[in-house]
Amino acid sequence: MSASLSFRKSIAAAAAAVVLMPAGAGAAQQDGLWARAAYVPNDSGVAAAAANSGWATVQWELNGPFGINAPQAWSQASRLGGSGGRGVTIAVLDSGIAYANRGRFRRSPDLAHARFVRGYDFVDDDPYPNDEYGHGTFIASTIAATANNAYGTVGVAYRARVMPLRVLDAEGRGYPSAISRAIRYATKRGADVINLSLELYDGPQLTPTPRSVTGSRSVRAALTEARRAGVVVVAAAGNSSDPNVPAKRYDTLAINVGGTTEHGCLGDYSNHGPGLDVVAPGGGGDAEVPGDPNCQMGAEPGRDISAVSFRTESPARFEIVPRFRGTSTAAPQVAGVAALVLASKVLGADPTPGEVERHLENTARDLGAPGRDRYYGAGLVDAAAATTPLTPSG
Repeated sequence: MSASLSFRKSIAAAAAAVVLMPAGAGAAQQDGLWARAAYVPNDSGVAAAAANSGWATVQWELNGPFGINAPQAWSQASRLGGSGGRGVTIAVLDSGIAYANRGRFRRSPDLAHARFVRGYDFVDDDPYPNDEYGHGTFIASTIAATANNAYGTVGVAYRARVMPLRVLDAEGRGYPSAISRAIRYATKRGADVINLSLELYDGPQLTPTPRSVTGSRSVRAALTEARRAGVVVVAAAGNSSDPNVPAKRYDTLAINVGGTTEHGCLGDYSNHGPGLDVVAPGGGGDAEVPGDPNCQMGAEPGRDISAVSFRTESPARFEIVPRFRGTSTAAPQVAGVAALVLASKVLGADPTPGEVERHLENTARDLGAPGRDRYYGAGLVDAAAATTPLTPSG
């Protein structure tokens, strides 16, 4: 496979599909106040970047003007005892993860062995969820890439535990039955957060119409069990620019995440149906959003999202893949922020999924028209605001 084709597959992987049958230091003093730099990992980012700030040159989604304000959140979570999402387990339902050395597979150098908990492969039905596609490794890196290892990128919840659950095959496709089984597996085995960076479509015998993740009855039933068990579920809204997906019906079963660009506009790929809850950076070009001055449709697209993964044909060779875009890359950022919220206990020791969702919505940065709207939901997730201790009322 050519390098160009491999990268095209990497881009396409951000829209990994599931066939629904049949249906991406110093301190400064001023006016008596002291300001201290937020936690700054030394991850090197691209090879040409400075060693102490390389990640910041490529991960605009974490600290740029329209990023999620991760550095301040890391500092706040650490002060509250939840450093980097410590103690939280996030199940990644995807194409597997480069979690271990096995045969032709190797563990990603940006994902620490100690951070993984036991997972499962629901495609091959065995206990070895190695990634054959690269998408799941990218998503896991977005969530939990190791910080301060002088390599690669930084995960939003860089100390969270990761449960690798393979539900997509080597072509990035799968079935609701595998997703349902994996959701139940994660629920029964102690996952606190589930990330679903995938989308549902009608099966090949029908027009490939996009569907909400809750469009499958079996997936919906599994999500209902997860919610009752207190598991926070985060789902990508999908990449078909569809104004009707995600649907409002059943939207309480997952936090539905749309994608935004470096300009602070809805991505031109992002679904934006009435069930959209929040948005997070997904990269790419701007959509046409009436009355939104941040949107520059037709202008040069903003940067995509970068993380460590591999080319499909070389699962043992890792690099910073800089060309993923889509709601698949937005959802894991929200999953990571949810982990920081849980670890920092700003909502108490055991908040419900509904409480976590409302908190992320209430602390989001409003985009577009004032107030909640169909393009951005409640707004751009803000990790710093979400990890700020609540002020007691009264």
